[in-house]
This record gives sequence, structure tokens and C-alpha cells, in this order.
Amino acid sequence: MMEVASTGIKGLDRMLEGGIPRGYLISVIGACGTGKTTLGLHFIYEGLKKGEKCLIISFDEDENGIVKTAEGYGMDFSAHAQKLVVVRLDAEEVKRKVEGFEDHLRRIFEDMKPSRVLIDPLTILETLFDDAGRYSFLSNIRTVVKSIGATAIITGESSIENPSNSKFGIMEYISDGLIVLKRYRENELDEAILSIEIIKMRRVGHQRKPRPFTISGRGIEVFEESELI
Repeated sequence: MMEVASTGIKGLDRMLEGGIPRGYLISVIGACGTGKTTLGLHFIYEGLKKGEKCLIISFDEDENGIVKTAEGYGMDFSAHAQKLVVVRLDAEEVKRKVEGFEDHLRRIFEDMKPSRVLIDPLTILETLFDDAGRYSFLSNIRTVVKSIGATAIITGESSIENPSNSKFGIMEYISDGLIVLKRYRENELDEAILSIEIIKMRRVGHQRKPRPFTISGRGIEVFEESELI
């Protein structure tokens, strides 16, 4: 039986039959505001509570912003500061020095040897490359993560035309698993219903139906036994 890492979200863990297999790289995609970063923060906080070394690589918020966002969901990252490293990177700078970035990333991973990694959000960086460059860059990230045996979540935007695919159609192919977050409305005046679906998870007998979830002051709650209305 594979060892798994809890996502920190009980309903999602049950959908995954326990959690994410250790050593897997998972893509979490969705439109803006569907909870991609929040899901990643749950995953990191669960690791911190268990005493694991955790790394967040952010192309958006700095460390202070991430800590405050987590606090808004009842996650006290500051209480685990010794186990957490947050690296804020500028996407334009990374593109200009892509080879140096990959070496820098490898050094961070090898020096810290994190158990859990969150890279959020990759779409900002993906927009700066052509298709060949995107695939090469994402493949290199996968190689670095796999080289140290970390369990990782990478986040990105979904395609407008097909919300079950990533924006550029690459993230799902370099990942061991794909989790898709969506927003539904019967009409524009209705409150949105959020859903979570596990499209792919290698060698795991996961639930395949999309399930509703909410985001509140406690973070994400997945209703894994409920149907979408």
C-alpha cells in the first residue's frame, strides 16, 4: 500500500482514499477564485502540523501576504516558521535567467530537502513562454521535485474553452495527478456552486464524480458524499 500525504481537507482525502501518494506531483487547476491557492495552503499547513519541512514558491504574494491569507482560514503558519521556507519569485526575471533559475531551484531543494512543496501560480510564468519553452520548463520542475522525493502541488489557470484542461494543456501531462476546481451557475443572478473533481491520480482508486465544496473562514470543506445540484 502506498504511503500518502493528507491534503488537510478531510473530504478530499476521502475522495483520494487517504490522501496524495508520497512523491507525487499534482496539478490543481481552476478559474480565478475557485480556491487553488487555498487548497495548496491546506496541504502545506497539514505538513507543518506534522513537523514536515515545507516550501512555498510563489509567483504572486510575498511571505507576509501568504501568512496573512493562511491566517484568514485559521492556519497559523507563523507558529511553524522554522519548518517553512517561502520564496517569492518574479516571473519576468525567471524567464530572463531561466537556466540560472533551474539551478537555483535545485539548490534550494537539495539544501532544504522539503517534504512538501507548493508552487503557486504557474500560469503567470507559463504566459511568458512558447509551447516548447513551457513544456521544457515544467518538465525541469518535475525533475527537480522528483529528485528529492518531495510531494508537490502546482497550481494554474484552467482553459476557458475546456475547464477540465489547464490553460496551455501541459500541466496535466507532466503531473501524476490532476484536480480540477470549477464554478457553476444556473444563471448569472444565482450564487455560484463550487465543485472539485479528481480527473487523474496514477495508481489510486479515487472517486471520479465531481463533488461540491465551500470556502469559508475555515478554508475548504468538501462534501464528498453529496451530488452537484
